[in-house]
Amino acid sequence: MFNPKMLAGLLVFAAMAAPVQAAPATTFLNNSIISKIPKQDRASFRTAVGQALNDSADGQTTTWTSTSNKRRAPVEVALTPKQTTQTQKADRCRLLDARFAQSGGKEDWSFWFCRQADGSWKASSH
Repeated sequence: MFNPKMLAGLLVFAAMAAPVQAAPATTFLNNSIISKIPKQDRASFRTAVGQALNDSADGQTTTWTSTSNKRRAPVEVALTPKQTTQTQKADRCRLLDARFAQSGGKEDWSFWFCRQADGSWKASSH
């Protein structure tokens, strides 16, 4: 079944992890909380996602918070791996639930990630 939120989330994560040329594909998410993670915090956010995928048990929540400034409240993220599986193409895939919150607004997203041969994680349609 097509899940537009999952697709949108995968595109955002891919844009954050990929070179700049992937960014135009995510312009329809400009008003989402996930898109408000400051550029200077994106590497830290990717690290937090990687740590949650590598180190957290299914059901265990870890949190990450962006830096704040005078114009923008911080983005708070709760990362919870929900399911771990193996596929023929990847030795380990995990379903990651993410709750993004900023200034009273909340968004819930779910993403599949599969571990690559080099140990990195890649967003996947699983």
